[in-house]
Amino acid sequence: MSASTPPGWYADPSGPGRQRYWDGRGWAAPVGATTTVSKGSMGGKVALLFGAVLAFLLLVGSCTGWADETSSSSSSTSSTRSSAAAVRPAAPATATAALAGSAVRDGKFEFRVLGMSRATEAGDLSNPYMIAKAQGEFIILTLSVTNIGNRPQSYFGSNQKLIDTAGREYGADSEAGLWMNESDGVMSEINPGNSVQVRVAFDVPPGTEPAVLEVHDSMFSGGAEVAL
Repeated sequence: MSASTPPGWYADPSGPGRQRYWDGRGWAAPVGATTTVSKGSMGGKVALLFGAVLAFLLLVGSCTGWADETSSSSSSTSSTRSSAAAVRPAAPATATAALAGSAVRDGKFEFRVLGMSRATEAGDLSNPYMIAKAQGEFIILTLSVTNIGNRPQSYFGSNQKLIDTAGREYGADSEAGLWMNESDGVMSEINPGNSVQVRVAFDVPPGTEPAVLEVHDSMFSGGAEVAL
């Protein structure tokens, strides 16, 4: 073939029985070879692409499963901890309290718990007009109160507080205090160096477990705690 030969299909000089395209300047690549290379290249690319997609999906699935498992495990652990916290009983309010039976001081008074009892009624049980009835039950404490100051000081039963093992606080029952005590009921004037014995009743739900008595020489004092 020469440059003057027009483009077209002619007998392939590289082998009999085949045709090859002459573009006017040179022979084009054999049709069979071009087709084979193209198919092989596309097939390889498709296979590589399919393998990469499959590997990616497997990786994503594995990570998702691990994340779900981790989340489930974390949720289970959190739920267990929450349940444990829900059923954990409240700590008794005795961290700063003096030992049971010991004397404690607040302001001008020294207090000591001498006894404790429970009852649904308090006062003079022989006189129906001098009896206080509890909404729940009374926890009755017998106290020794000593004036350790240099001047007279008034004791008030209403200044005293009871704290149970759940941390709940109860005030003294004034009516029960009035009928239980022989002096001025809920108030006693104590001179320096003198002591009085008084009883204080706290109206609490039945079965309440007392933890601490918080005593005060006045309604404005800081108070002191003694375990019960």
